[in-house]
Amino acid sequence: MIPLDFTSAQQKLKAYFFPSVTGVVKATVIFLQGFPGIEGDELICERLTQYDLNVLTFNYRGTFRSEGFFSFPNAVADVGVALAFVKGSDRLSPYTINPEKIVLGGWSLGGALVPPAACLHPEITQIFSIAGRDFGKEARKLARDNKYSLEVSRNLEAIRTPIGPVNFCDNLLAELIEHQEDFDLENLAPSLKDRQILLLGGWEDGVVPVEDNLLPFYRALVSNGAQKVSIEVLQDDHEFSKSKDMLVEIIKEWLQAE
Repeated sequence: MIPLDFTSAQQKLKAYFFPSVTGVVKATVIFLQGFPGIEGDELICERLTQYDLNVLTFNYRGTFRSEGFFSFPNAVADVGVALAFVKGSDRLSPYTINPEKIVLGGWSLGGALVPPAACLHPEITQIFSIAGRDFGKEARKLARDNKYSLEVSRNLEAIRTPIGPVNFCDNLLAELIEHQEDFDLENLAPSLKDRQILLLGGWEDGVVPVEDNLLPFYRALVSNGAQKVSIEVLQDDHEFSKSKDMLVEIIKEWLQAE
C-alpha cells in the first residue's frame, strides 16, 4: 500500500494505491469506500491486486483526514478527480496504468456512487457495485417521512466531527433530496445500458435489501436494453463477513470474462 493524496476543489484528499503484486496489470480499479469509509481497511483492495489489478481507494472530501465537507454531490465530483489522477499523475508513472483500462467499483455508499459517477464519465466501460443503495429512493423517503428523517439525522450526528470522522454541513440531507434524480438508480439505467456491469448483494443484507435496491436497478437496466449486466447475490449480510473471498473471486472472474 502506497499512501498518496490528490486535490479536489482545492481540498486535499487522502488516498491509497495498491500496485498489482503479480507484476502484470490488466486494469486499474478505482474502489469507492462505504460510508464514512474505514481508513486502513483495505482488505478487498489488497485481494484484488493478486489478480493482475492495480487499485486506488481514497477518503471522500470531509471524511477522516481528507479536507473539506462531505456531501453526495461532492463525493461524485471526488470520483472524477480520482479518475483524472489515475490517468495523469506523475506519481503513478512507475506503475503500469492503461488509461483505457480503468474499472470503477465500490461497496455500500461507494457502490451507490458508482452509477452516477459512471454516467458522468462514459469512458469508464466497466463498473461493479457491491450492496449499493438507491439514494433516489432514500431521498424520497426522507422527504415524505419526517420521523425517519429525524432518525437518520440523529445517526449522522453520532459520526459528525468533532465526535466522529465526518465533516458535513447542516443541509446534507436537504441537498440529497434536492439532487435525488442524480442518484436514482432506475433513472440512471438508460445512460448505463452500454456498460459492462456487475451488481453484487447479500440475501441477508438488512441495511441495503436486495429487493429494494439491486433487483429494481438490474431490471431497469435490462428493460433499457443492457446486454452486459450481471447480478450475483450471496447468502450473506451487508458486511459480507462470511464471503469476502467469494466476493473477490466473482469480481475477478467477471473482469476476466470481458
